[in-house]
Amino acid sequence: MEKIDYKFYGKVQKYERKFNLYTAIATVVTGVFTGISILLKEVLLIESGILLFTTVLTILVTNLILDLKVKSHSNSWIFASPPLELKKGADRIGKEICEHRPSLLTGDNAVSKLVSRFFMKKWAHFAIILPSFVIFYIVMVTGLIGYQKLGPAGISLVNFASDISWLFWFPLLWLLTWLANGRTWCQTCPFSGQAEWVHRLHPWNKVKKKLGLNLRWPIKYSTIFYSAVGFSVLTWMEEFYGIGGPGVPELTSVVLIYIGALELFVSLIFQDRTFCRTICPLSAPLALTTTISPLGTFRAKNPEVCKTCTTKDCMKGNDKYHGCPWFASPGSKESSPMCGLASDCYKACPHDNIDWQVKRFPWLSDLTGGKKRFDLALSLTLLTGVVLFQFINALPFYSMLDGWLNSITGWKNFAQLLVPGLGKFGYSTEGYPNPLDYFAINLLPIFVILIAAKFEERRGVPLKWGFTSISYALIPIFAASILVRNLPKFLGGSLLILNEILNPTGVGMHNQEIYSTFWGNLLHSLGNDPLNASAAWWVLLVMEGVLAFGTYLGMRASKMLADSDGVSKWTYYAVVMGFGITFMLLTYWMSSPATDTLPFYNPYLGNLLYNPLNASPPF
Repeated sequence: MEKIDYKFYGKVQKYERKFNLYTAIATVVTGVFTGISILLKEVLLIESGILLFTTVLTILVTNLILDLKVKSHSNSWIFASPPLELKKGADRIGKEICEHRPSLLTGDNAVSKLVSRFFMKKWAHFAIILPSFVIFYIVMVTGLIGYQKLGPAGISLVNFASDISWLFWFPLLWLLTWLANGRTWCQTCPFSGQAEWVHRLHPWNKVKKKLGLNLRWPIKYSTIFYSAVGFSVLTWMEEFYGIGGPGVPELTSVVLIYIGALELFVSLIFQDRTFCRTICPLSAPLALTTTISPLGTFRAKNPEVCKTCTTKDCMKGNDKYHGCPWFASPGSKESSPMCGLASDCYKACPHDNIDWQVKRFPWLSDLTGGKKRFDLALSLTLLTGVVLFQFINALPFYSMLDGWLNSITGWKNFAQLLVPGLGKFGYSTEGYPNPLDYFAINLLPIFVILIAAKFEERRGVPLKWGFTSISYALIPIFAASILVRNLPKFLGGSLLILNEILNPTGVGMHNQEIYSTFWGNLLHSLGNDPLNASAAWWVLLVMEGVLAFGTYLGMRASKMLADSDGVSKWTYYAVVMGFGITFMLLTYWMSSPATDTLPFYNPYLGNLLYNPLNASPPF
């Protein structure tokens, strides 16, 4: 038996080494490609090279760190289990909270009947994806061929590609957390859709063979943490190039083409939705937010039925239907953040045991009970740091600190090599943001949660379990803060895309003319000033209200987790209130009017005290 195990693990280890070797080669190749692009001074190639290089580098570095820290060849490290004395109580509380939820698929009401019939159709998922598929191909084309010049605030306001991407779609991702489910976007994603259609050789019918190598991503490295790091790196690029300003439209198109092409490539090498589950930069934040959404995911009605099922059609598929492309078992609660709402399990289950539940307020049931995902907790802390940066970078002192770092490190000069030709569109850079202060701010929440977990360790709570459980209480704060940071764009500028439906390229228009349009004039009459990248004063009230709601849910989650996880409720409260109040104060601070005429103005701090009626929330 030991010889068989040794032989098996030897093969696994060899496969991991081969995987890392190819990843290292890809890192070198993409690094060389980026260097050549810099020499050629082709900005679109440079942007593409940086995206590819940072993606494979993220995978390689993460894998090497795992090899140093994790000696086993399984993915058991991604989970954190409660101490034995707490396990029964945690499971009991989780079970009590999860019982008796209303359903979208079962019941005698008209909505449930319609939804259940629709999702049993083979073509249902194709029909859901097709509209976004068409829209995003229009976006990619108009971004490349449309009007490129930026307005006085360094943003684009007449090209459909950049405006719908950053004024509407990106904020909508986080709004869906509170309206439906964080993974709703995954259900409609055109990039995963086209990759899946090609990989399966048909948009909806089951074909015996799949196109590609169908390799399995090494199980040890099957973690969503890649996604969190990727989101952090992509956010840095978005800030550096001003892509999400919204900035130069063709830069937005390159990002979308990169994601679509990379997902197609990965789907031809690895199994099914491997890209979505591990690499996609949106997967980690959407996985986190879906745990607190009012709409649940596809789950087993009775997990005991799953335990006795021998065919596992929900995962493996059958002659008629595909299995879950996300490898998310509907019988496992820990898999719920990874459910991409593809509905394959619902079609394939031979026992009619799959349900799609609607959670009861406060929608926090997925946070409690049993083991939790440590890699999800790591992702949460890193992503909270990304959002924290987006608040801090709008404060006066940050630009001074960043400018100083850019000068003393020489980054300011090197940054100029990465932006050739963009000056003709009105883009300029002094090196913002410096990678050092950017990633330092990203790491702050990790240290805060680690300190809190260390404090609980002295009370006998295992460090890994404490870190994971405390992080889970912070999910509502993260979901609220990332929405809040995008609300000025959504409420202050999203209506501009209605100007562009008949003229998506922006030909014949200029940014300065938007107030002469119907929708631009309407936004201006509501107090918004998109031309100067700011929203109306009342948007500040909405932002603070969302943060207050997120803090309230965080406190509710703290109480629930304290009852089940053995961590002091005061530790949860301190972390949740600390981050909640910090984000609320930063929101007020960054929305202060940029004027030195107010009585409490300071050149380094701006206006720390002002009348909210004068607020100017920045894009």
